[in-house]
Amino acid sequence: MATEPMTAADLRSALERVRAEVRQGVDRANAADLEALRIRVLGRSGELTVLLRQLGSLDASERPAIGALANEVRREVEDAIAARTAALQSGDLEHRLTSERIDLTAPGQPVRVGHLHPTLTVERELREILHGFGFEVFEGPEIEDDWWNFEALNIPPDHPARDLWDTLYVAEPGSWEAGAPRPAEDGTILRTHTSPVQIRAMRALTPPIRVIMPGRCFRYEAVDASHSFEFFQVEGLVVDRDTSLADLKGMLEEFARALYGDGTRTRFRPGYYPFTEPSVAFDIVCLVCGGSGCAACRRSGWMTILGAGMVHPTVLRNGGLDPDEYQGYAWGMGLDRITLLRYGITDLRLLMGADLRFLSQFHEGR
Repeated sequence: MATEPMTAADLRSALERVRAEVRQGVDRANAADLEALRIRVLGRSGELTVLLRQLGSLDASERPAIGALANEVRREVEDAIAARTAALQSGDLEHRLTSERIDLTAPGQPVRVGHLHPTLTVERELREILHGFGFEVFEGPEIEDDWWNFEALNIPPDHPARDLWDTLYVAEPGSWEAGAPRPAEDGTILRTHTSPVQIRAMRALTPPIRVIMPGRCFRYEAVDASHSFEFFQVEGLVVDRDTSLADLKGMLEEFARALYGDGTRTRFRPGYYPFTEPSVAFDIVCLVCGGSGCAACRRSGWMTILGAGMVHPTVLRNGGLDPDEYQGYAWGMGLDRITLLRYGITDLRLLMGADLRFLSQFHEGR
């Protein structure tokens, strides 16, 4: 760029040259090139800026025409750069919209999800059935002490029935006054059944009481096809005035039909449990042979699915209720056994394993 004062003809020629260069270069420029062009032409030391400074050296008669041309070139350059900038931004936006476009009609990516364990599936079904009979769920701790787990249920330390429960102790049993409840936080026993929750329900609720108590239990057992040190139970408890064994029988018969079908045959047999009197065993016709006798039912044609009976007066008293005013019935079943019967599983250990090939068979969406 010349530093000497320019004539009007030189300025006109230089302005036209700048206009031509901008017209030629702006259409092919990318964002970086466009910014460099703007600085080279319109910057503080740009070509057009330097030319505009030369206007002062022109004769007064020539200055208006050259000034008008200079302003025209400047506006054209600014408009061309602005138009190209807008075009580049629009193109970027269109490209992004095209590249990031989502087809809302396309199927989604499949997501693998888990499903309930068969034991919990059956537990939920039992809850639904019993909810129809007016039962609500009541839960208790898995760690108890001797009073809640045994003595409150009419099983004192010298009771022969203690031999029926192979108890797992989590701490050395302490000494306490016989018959006096100890706080749950002092628990020393992994509960051997869900029956302690019956006492807790009677102490927490006001009759009439109608609850079920599902949960995990523990016993010192050798693991085989039909035994485990960890298992699940579901117990039921009803306490009210004038409750009878006939109420218990009617409820269990309807429960069995809801669980196994309308044609399910049932029967009561005498039984023994220290926390009920009288006690019964509740049987259904064998689901394998239909009652003709097979290895599954030990040739009897019947399967015992639960034990039941009228709540013992001592248990009612330990639950804080007057047995002269209230009566109740209770029943309990092994949830794992019900699951085995439901699905025709022959080995309890399969339920406690982690073999996905086995567990995936029970996915309802399969």
